[in-house]
Amino acid sequence: MDFFHPERFQGRFRRRSYFEGWYFKQVSADASAAWSFIPGVSFGPDGRGEAFVQAIDGSTGTAEWYPYPVAAFSAARGRFEVRVGDSFFSLEGARVRLGEGPTRIEADLAFDSPVPFPATFLSPGVMGPYSWAPFMECRHGLVSLDHGVSGEVRARGSVARMDGGRGYVEKDWGSSMPSSWIWSQTNSFPSRGDSFMLSVARIPWLGSSFTGFLCILRAGGRLRRFASYTGHRIEIIEVGERDVRIRIVGRGQALDFEATRERAGLLAAPVRGVMSRRIAESIDATVRIGFEEDGAPTWSGASSRAGLELVGDSAELGAVKPRDRGTRAPAAVGPEPSLRNGA
Repeated sequence: MDFFHPERFQGRFRRRSYFEGWYFKQVSADASAAWSFIPGVSFGPDGRGEAFVQAIDGSTGTAEWYPYPVAAFSAARGRFEVRVGDSFFSLEGARVRLGEGPTRIEADLAFDSPVPFPATFLSPGVMGPYSWAPFMECRHGLVSLDHGVSGEVRARGSVARMDGGRGYVEKDWGSSMPSSWIWSQTNSFPSRGDSFMLSVARIPWLGSSFTGFLCILRAGGRLRRFASYTGHRIEIIEVGERDVRIRIVGRGQALDFEATRERAGLLAAPVRGVMSRRIAESIDATVRIGFEEDGAPTWSGASSRAGLELVGDSAELGAVKPRDRGTRAPAAVGPEPSLRNGA
């Protein structure tokens, strides 16, 4: 069943107010180059559809949008393969052909040893038991937490060599992205195989909304999950103009995350299936992460090639500005009844 394979195309029978997109990020071995490609398809409330590929150059902070007729999109059955126009994406690699002339972008990439997120019956993906919840506005999937990358990206007369680099793949699907969210990801750590992803978002739920979060840390070959459904909670959210700090605690554990972004490109995001919203994403952010267990430091890492998005009104998420820290209690995070009732 495709339900237990969130990496596969989920929208085969959806043609109104629907989008689905995959996020492929790759960073060169020396971290001098970073590129992300986002293939996808969307349908508005009237059923009109389009396919697209978005490209982000982490070295310049520029993002490009390439629209296609919906007929240019195809997805394999029973496995993860997506085509948009002359571009092809899978867990084995990507072939990218975008634009014409001096602005043309081409990439030929091969992926090695992808690390999928583990799936079980009760937890088919990173959303855990919420994977089973109906009427979710947006769903999130982790396709590969880390994999090797070889090949190259050719753009504007320059060539970015990706041999020995690291890659990452995730996806979103549904009707709309949340009204506000914080997202970050990196697997460009000194120790190969270490990977980190964090998402905090305002989630519509039963006529109201709550702040939910997902955080995955894979370090030393061990995967740790922190989420609204795991007994963890967010203790601190501080958001400035270009930086964010978050502390997650619970079950004898504490995770501290800090990030600062530099250049950011504008991406298109869906509203009721229409890719009409514009959001800023950086893939050259600097992050610092520390993890404690039973009060003792267990792991720490830093990366200068991280993805970072700070979208919408962070106050919706319970965030305060750094200078206001301590002036209000952190918001409870999770679908508690009092939060759903607006208390």
